[in-house]
Amino acid sequence: MKRMKKVAALLLAVVMLASTAACSSDKSWAAKNDSLTVPIGSYIYELYAAYYSASSQTGDTAAGSASSQAAESSVLDRKIDGKDAKTWIREKALNSTKSLFVIDRKMKDLKLTLTDAEKASIKTNTDSSWANYKSTLEGYGIAESSYQLAAAEYSAKYQKVFQATYGKSGAKAVPDDELKSFFEKNYTDFSYVLCKLYKTDSSGNYSASFTDSEKKKAEAEFNDYASKISAGTMTLQQAADAYKSVDSTISVQNDTANLKTNLQGYPDDLVKLLDGMKAGETKAAEISSGYLYILATKNDIAKKTADEMKTDDGRNNLLADYKGQEFSDEISKEADSISGVTINEKAIDSYDPSMFAAEK
Repeated sequence: MKRMKKVAALLLAVVMLASTAACSSDKSWAAKNDSLTVPIGSYIYELYAAYYSASSQTGDTAAGSASSQAAESSVLDRKIDGKDAKTWIREKALNSTKSLFVIDRKMKDLKLTLTDAEKASIKTNTDSSWANYKSTLEGYGIAESSYQLAAAEYSAKYQKVFQATYGKSGAKAVPDDELKSFFEKNYTDFSYVLCKLYKTDSSGNYSASFTDSEKKKAEAEFNDYASKISAGTMTLQQAADAYKSVDSTISVQNDTANLKTNLQGYPDDLVKLLDGMKAGETKAAEISSGYLYILATKNDIAKKTADEMKTDDGRNNLLADYKGQEFSDEISKEADSISGVTINEKAIDSYDPSMFAAEK
């Protein structure tokens, strides 16, 4: 009898060992807890996104080009934030994967759920972008469902948690007065007309630079316009109309932007020009390394506040600009220290960032 018990115990141990071995060799998932299992495809997508984030941070333009060796050398052989690129990419991908659990947990804590309309929007957005990325992502072993979880679904939940945190009734709700103050201190409202200091062909493409005399003539006209606008004898629109005899495509452009972050990518010399101007002031100046001459009027930003705040979209966009980085940092920090999540180290370690360097 005792012998039978020993044999049974030994067989049970063998079965348990086989079960454990099978589990440890399962590379279908990257991480999981008691309510969410993140498939390995979602991690690969995060690794892919981190690779190209590293590419942009190193200023690399070769990634994804025909020369995979040049791409790998320019991205993976560099350092980012004091770390070798491979380490940085892996850490960022893992942090992004853990962030899926952070947002999922916050959705539950805040008692938030996705509506049927939001779920439909997630599917629509996924299908739309998947059509463009399918061949590339499937080549790396990323299924559409994994892409949806890491991209559109995460984004929808992220925005929902953000609004529940900083929105009007959120735990860290931002008062209107505070948001207005941020807008007026950080944003610039301006109108401008651009003069090309070069010639174009029939298709509108660059053909030749202005001669010195042509350049001086254009600059003189724009400086004259600036003087007249400052004196109140001409408007910016009238200046544009006056220059149409030279360039029929010229027009007045208007923008309200946070030039401190300058996500729109305006030339540095334009940002510096506007920063040194007072509301109501008009100036003309050469920008973009001598390719353009600009006539710009800086408007009173306070007059734009009501327009920016009157719609939900406007207020939400401003709120995202104000608190977006703070929220992102918080999610990343929580992801680094999250508990109760099992990481499938064997699965994620089997994927190396260099796999993306060969993309053409």
